[in-house]
Amino acid sequence: MKRLLGSFILIAFLLPAFAQQQPADTLKWEAFKEIIRSYHPVAQQANLVGRLAKARMLQAWGGFDPKLSVDYDRKAFDGTEYYQFVTPEVKIPLWYGIELKGNYATAEGAYLNPENKLPKEGLSTVGLNFSLGKGLLMDKRRAALKQARIFTEASENEQVLIINDLILNAGEAYLSWQNQYKIAEVYRQALALSTIRFEAVKEGFRGGDRPAIDTVEALTQVQQREVQYQQAALELQTAKYLLASFLWLEDNTPVDIEKLNALPQEANIALPESAELNIANNPKLLSYDFKLRDLQIERRLKAESLRPTIDLQVGLLNSDTQFLRNVNRRYWEQNNKVSFQIAMPLTFSAARGELAEAKIKIRNTELEQDLVRNDLNVKLSQNLAEANTLQKQLQTIKAALVANQKLLDGEEMRFKFGDSSLFLINARESKLIEAQEKLIETQNKILKNKLKKEWLLGSLIN
Repeated sequence: MKRLLGSFILIAFLLPAFAQQQPADTLKWEAFKEIIRSYHPVAQQANLVGRLAKARMLQAWGGFDPKLSVDYDRKAFDGTEYYQFVTPEVKIPLWYGIELKGNYATAEGAYLNPENKLPKEGLSTVGLNFSLGKGLLMDKRRAALKQARIFTEASENEQVLIINDLILNAGEAYLSWQNQYKIAEVYRQALALSTIRFEAVKEGFRGGDRPAIDTVEALTQVQQREVQYQQAALELQTAKYLLASFLWLEDNTPVDIEKLNALPQEANIALPESAELNIANNPKLLSYDFKLRDLQIERRLKAESLRPTIDLQVGLLNSDTQFLRNVNRRYWEQNNKVSFQIAMPLTFSAARGELAEAKIKIRNTELEQDLVRNDLNVKLSQNLAEANTLQKQLQTIKAALVANQKLLDGEEMRFKFGDSSLFLINARESKLIEAQEKLIETQNKILKNKLKKEWLLGSLIN
């Protein structure tokens, strides 16, 4: 349903060739953001991170898969069967380095070594393998599973990080497009006004009310406004191309810029306001927490290599396939198999080196996290200071805009009574246009400032 809605939203702005005769639709901010999150390749890559986490979790659980094996060994020579051994076995890995195993062995043949002779009905064994030294507290299987769980949590944060960055970049492109559209509208209206004024001055000249020089002055103003409008239209087109780079269709093809006939949302877009100004939830900063947890597991695994390898195997023996028949203490004492192996390096040089390397990686990551945390805090402080300054500038520019409008109105009134000139009117009008452009740009800077703040707080995905 979400993808279908995104398709309808996008189709509304992709008009066919004849659409130039139709009015353009408005590409609103929320609709634009929905298109980005649904179809942009980077957003789709973010979704793949979650699938990758599931694949790694499945792979890690594979370390605890029960294993079935069959050992078959036979020798026959000159018509005589020397021996034949068949031993099917099942091993089930458990937590804490324990492995449950069971097998059923048969041995036949004319030449069996005494230790290989088994009851005629076969011999069943059920037992446990223990790691009492290296691998007791942590082994590769448990480490892989713990790291896969961390990766699953980290993948959710990675998705937020990717989408957060994507919406920041796409949002800045949208705001630039909106800004250039508003500025182009100012110059379009100024060009239309100067053209009307030029026609009025020409009529006045023909009627003998205006000197010829006024027509030249009015014409130069039209030419100046036309150049300004063309420049604004060019910058709008550039912003439109940048915007289109973020728009993709459902079939993973980019939008054809020539068919994108849409206008930006004229009203200032509403961005979320976070209640707490705390960068603790910034996904980039959180990613270091997951990385440190992963490295701590790696450190614990390396520390296990400082222990000697002590493997204990115990098994209960029984004839035929009755694995646990007649089990009691006396039976156990008379029917068991126990093996014990111990091994250890004399200096543990490799283990100590690997552990030291793991600790260095942890410290290096902690320092990186401190740098990122400080950088984000500084950027947030700068952002808040900039927001405060921009609000003050906005009030000043609004007041200047009102003052410039009054000056232009007064100059036009004086012109009607013959106390002014077109040159002064054009000068007043240029100041008014400059104030209008500054107002639009300041409002746009405020929106970009809010966008950047929400990015720093990690809340753009909300």
